[in-house]
Amino acid sequence: MWNVMIVEDEMLVRLGFKNSVQWDHYGMTVCADAANGREAWDYYNSEVKPDVIITDLRMPIMGGIELIKKIREHDTQTRIVILSCMEDFDLIRQAMQLGISNYILKLTMTEEEIHNVLMRVREELGTQLSLGTSKGIIRNPDSLKENIIKNFVFYHLYSKEEFARHIDQLKFRLHPERLVVCMMEIDHFEQVQTKFNDEKGELIRVTFLNVLNELLSQSQRGEVVSDEDKRYLFIFSFRDMASELQIREDLSATMTQIQKVLKRFFNISASFGVSGMKSGYASLHALYRESEKAVGQKFFYGTERILHLREIELETGDDVVRRKLQQFHEKWSMIEEGAQRDVESIVQTFLATGRLRHEQDIRNLFVRLLHIPSVTATLNETEVMLIISTYSEEMQRSETLDECAGIYSRFLAEVLTTGGTKKQLNKDIAKTVKYVQERFNEDISLQQIAEFLELSPNYLSVLFKKELQMNFSEYLNRIRLEKAKELLLGTNLKSYEIAQQVGFTDDSYFSRAFKKHTGVRPNGFRRLWINDWTGVAEDK
Repeated sequence: MWNVMIVEDEMLVRLGFKNSVQWDHYGMTVCADAANGREAWDYYNSEVKPDVIITDLRMPIMGGIELIKKIREHDTQTRIVILSCMEDFDLIRQAMQLGISNYILKLTMTEEEIHNVLMRVREELGTQLSLGTSKGIIRNPDSLKENIIKNFVFYHLYSKEEFARHIDQLKFRLHPERLVVCMMEIDHFEQVQTKFNDEKGELIRVTFLNVLNELLSQSQRGEVVSDEDKRYLFIFSFRDMASELQIREDLSATMTQIQKVLKRFFNISASFGVSGMKSGYASLHALYRESEKAVGQKFFYGTERILHLREIELETGDDVVRRKLQQFHEKWSMIEEGAQRDVESIVQTFLATGRLRHEQDIRNLFVRLLHIPSVTATLNETEVMLIISTYSEEMQRSETLDECAGIYSRFLAEVLTTGGTKKQLNKDIAKTVKYVQERFNEDISLQQIAEFLELSPNYLSVLFKKELQMNFSEYLNRIRLEKAKELLLGTNLKSYEIAQQVGFTDDSYFSRAFKKHTGVRPNGFRRLWINDWTGVAEDK
């Protein structure tokens, strides 16, 4: 087991960090904790030296920077992670020069962030690869590369001169001339996580970075780091090319090759957003934002695309959306005439807003379309609840406008099919459904209903799942949310009042559950019925 020492003057933070992390998951154990740098230094010089030190920067008696300097005078192998606040960035810059592994922002740290940092520290401990720098840093080179690029491009922790020195020292495949930034986004990332059985995404990240680095090493051009779970940032420089056409062809060939490899070996697709081209490392901040903006346009242009920001900006965006929405007019026309008029009215009202390049507004349009009463008028209450909740959740997983419209077309087809055939529920399940619909706002349970029906709770649970394809608690929640929708549209009650009336004791949980169920928050759902698209877009 690797020994960890936590150094933090705030007792609650220190003890909370010590007791909330499953250290053995990372092959680690907390051997000591200290309230300041002096205590930590004394322990460091005792018989059991820690392999990992997680330290605050601002502490009484001896601060984190002084502690790190003392340790680095004797030892370049102990891994050091700093705990810091946003205002400590100047101190973080100093610490980076002393060879730390990573840092965690106290106020915003999440379980996932802590996991990622500790996983990378564990990798470093396992490899202990010396890069022979003047600072004596012993690091995993890929992890070091990622930290340097992120700390410059995302957090502005280095000056352009410091960044250039790091590039020269570590022999990155970069030069300041003719820089282009590309953002790769894995399409339908949740499905990829399921395929890899990797809920946290760490296995995916390491695997893909290995593949991407191998591909870039063949051309000896550019570097890649992970941006977030599903995104990877490429930086290319074309010092040896003067022709923009040649640069574009080279870029396209590289990205196309990456797409082919991901498709062939992992059966997944990826989309790229490509920035413009500028020289000078200082331009990377703006080029990064351009690439992020470009890949964000895949909602309108589709997945598995290479999207150049300059070309996208030349197109009339409104025409793209208008054309795609009108393509589905024929499918909408298969429903009953009155319902068809309602659909057309909502679509035309939305088109008149002119907000056709706002992804969230378009998603809200489809939320509104899913909840038109005249469309589902032929269904009973349970059928409406089941079909709307199923397609609402599927709609939220969609990544493009075409997918949204395709899901809505399938929704209409199922409404038509279901409306013509009334499903006969098992008599015990029919009684259970009736019981829930009459007492949904009470504290009811499957056990209670089983006793009322004189049935075994296990038997009723299995039968319920078989008949309705969901468990009892999920069904109860959905019924409560459907009743909440009725109250939002039919009363002036506040959101927290509605939560209480339908059986939720926690208003925050109600709001999160409502968004998961419909795609928008409760107040945003209400505004959809007065066609206030801008207000809904802000209500995330």
